[in-house]
Amino acid sequence: MAMTEQLDVGAEADDFAIVYSRLHRDVFRYCLVLTRSVEEAEDVASETFERGLRAWRSGRAAAGAPLPWLLLVARRIVIDRERRQRLLRWIPLGAAHASHASSEAESDRIEFWLWFDRLSSALTSRQREVLLLRYQCDLTDAEIGRILGLSEPGVRSLASRAVSALRNHPELLR
Repeated sequence: MAMTEQLDVGAEADDFAIVYSRLHRDVFRYCLVLTRSVEEAEDVASETFERGLRAWRSGRAAAGAPLPWLLLVARRIVIDRERRQRLLRWIPLGAAHASHASSEAESDRIEFWLWFDRLSSALTSRQREVLLLRYQCDLTDAEIGRILGLSEPGVRSLASRAVSALRNHPELLR
């Protein structure tokens, strides 16, 4: 349930609580794709909403749809952390998380992310980002471009190259 419609930026924390309740999963998933670590994704998502709330209260939040704005904040946090650490931690999603599945829907969701992790081995990090933003978050090319700092044709080209890369590895699509 992506929240990409326009939203008035208010000074009330209650308004931001609504945004949080609707978007925390999308932001977390995006952070998980960027960091490939559940713990780090939780930290980045938390910091994203913390910064978002501060900006919201002070009136500095971007007008318009909150999801692209929050994803841009999350992306910048990840980049800042990588620069500080100078070390990428590529921890694959573990099967240990499957033991916590409480329902069939939860099992399907975990299975999807494990499958996506296998697919990711054939893609660059930017290609993974584009596919996630386009197909999981249902963002437009313009919104993806703002997040990644690309033009709309650049986004389309990157997505096309990602799909081509996946077509070259049909064994990953099973």
